[in-house]
Amino acid sequence: MGRKLYESLFESADGRDPGEALVSELARAGRLLRASEALASDEMNEGLWVEEEEAFDEQMRFAADDRDEQQAVYTGGGFTVEVSQSESGEWSAVQQQGPTGSSLRFGSDWVVLTPGQSVDLPIEVLPVQLVLVDLQGKEIVLKRA
Repeated sequence: MGRKLYESLFESADGRDPGEALVSELARAGRLLRASEALASDEMNEGLWVEEEEAFDEQMRFAADDRDEQQAVYTGGGFTVEVSQSESGEWSAVQQQGPTGSSLRFGSDWVVLTPGQSVDLPIEVLPVQLVLVDLQGKEIVLKRA
């Protein structure tokens, strides 16, 4: 098929016999389909899509949340525990109030607290609450003050 004949397929179908008009319309529809597929492929390959990942609730900050995210004070049941992050990114806790001999539970990890002494914590972000276990085995939930 010559170039002139090929190009004539895409010309207006006005004034042609019905057979030529049908072929012309099919050729135009095919060209339009090929162009739309190419456009969709280009958009996909150029990265015009978004994959979102939800942040953990503990990591989310809101405009009204003015608290410092490098330290927090947790209170409950007569206990006060201050949690802070060091320059190297390690988390530690200091028991400010409450009887001696309590422990913090983080899943299967336990951290024994001694009033006034800093202990390292096995966490990566500030938790919403801490679970403290006293000498009698009673669990006390400490919430951020």
